[in-house]
Amino acid sequence: MELIYQLFVVPSLGMRRAFEGRKLPLACLVVVLAILSNQIGWLLMFPTNPYRAKLFIGIYLFTDLMIVFGSLFLLTAIFHLVAETSGGRGKGSSLYIVLSLALIPFWLITPAAIILKSLGKEGFLLFLALRLITLGWIVALFMIGIREVYHFSWGKTAAIFILPLTGISIALFILFLFLLIILFLSAVHIFKFFPFAMGYM
Repeated sequence: MELIYQLFVVPSLGMRRAFEGRKLPLACLVVVLAILSNQIGWLLMFPTNPYRAKLFIGIYLFTDLMIVFGSLFLLTAIFHLVAETSGGRGKGSSLYIVLSLALIPFWLITPAAIILKSLGKEGFLLFLALRLITLGWIVALFMIGIREVYHFSWGKTAAIFILPLTGISIALFILFLFLLIILFLSAVHIFKFFPFAMGYM
């Protein structure tokens, strides 16, 4: 409980204690509870019928967990490679722990949804704003975790965090444009063939 308290109040100390103490089971628990809290909070603010709610919590919880754990593993590999190239001496396993623990702000989504639901329309707007704030908080915890694991300056930590994500975003954008071009060329080919095919009907 002390570590959880430190992650909220003194995150740099909490992150340092987490990877030094090999808190992998706790990190996995944080991820599971974070995803569950996020889903329950969303259902509280945007309710659906009981059957769909059970399906949402069941199937989507499993799917989200697989996506989040996989994404954390991928981010760990990318950030660790960039950090090592930049002279960092931390371990990938330690980075995975702190990145997982960085999702702990999602724990607040369900309690916040319970409170904000009673406010009506203003509550929905505040809930959406809270989610954006939570995402910003998680990004800040990511950076704190990277800094604590590799003992970098804030400037170097920001570069290690931003540059790979920028590269991935550019690559995905280029891939998206490439797919659009393929779809466009395919559509043009189909429309050219369509009148020819109609002549045989």
